[in-house]
Amino acid sequence: MQYQITDIYETRAGISVVLSCDGGDEAEKTLLFKPSLWLEEGLQAGDVVDEEGIEHLCATAQFCQAIARAEGLLANSDYSRTRLIYRLMRYDFERAVCERAADYMIEKGYIREADQTLRIARFYCKSKHWGKKRIAAELMGRGYCHKAVMDALNSLSDEEYFSSLLQLVEKKYAAPCTDDKEKQKRIAALSRLGFSFAEIQRAFEEIGVLEESVSP
Repeated sequence: MQYQITDIYETRAGISVVLSCDGGDEAEKTLLFKPSLWLEEGLQAGDVVDEEGIEHLCATAQFCQAIARAEGLLANSDYSRTRLIYRLMRYDFERAVCERAADYMIEKGYIREADQTLRIARFYCKSKHWGKKRIAAELMGRGYCHKAVMDALNSLSDEEYFSSLLQLVEKKYAAPCTDDKEKQKRIAALSRLGFSFAEIQRAFEEIGVLEESVSP
């Protein structure tokens, strides 16, 4: 079975290509392409495409649809490669197409995991007062690669994490506390934010919250 390209026209969404089976109208189909990817095909109106060629064009058109969807998603939020793939799969694209689209977005600079993880890590440390463990869990949960996560975590010094902890303790827990249950409650709350017992104990001691050490 052969298809002939009967029309090519530009729309706001891209390049629409109309193909008719053996010149008939009954098996007509219209495919939408990104302009740059359509140009790579090197085809024009009047060209005839065989079955293998039409399968290739359909796959490329689906790839273009996945790219358009990815562009919309990335316009509103940061995505890791992994998270973008899973999100695209919700729109019924095949996994291979989603992976290809995600790699395309990386190639074109839409996804910069190193920059994104660094910005996220600094935000949660400085603004949310999270410790390294909580930030690591957040980044990994978003699907960022191990190297990007570790580089982001290590871009902040131990003293920066501790300084953030001190600010939080001064703001919420500066009042001296001698009640054991209240002490444990405070320690548990700070632990959930990703700080170790040693870090919490040190912060309490520096600010003078505890009169004596507390076991974890």
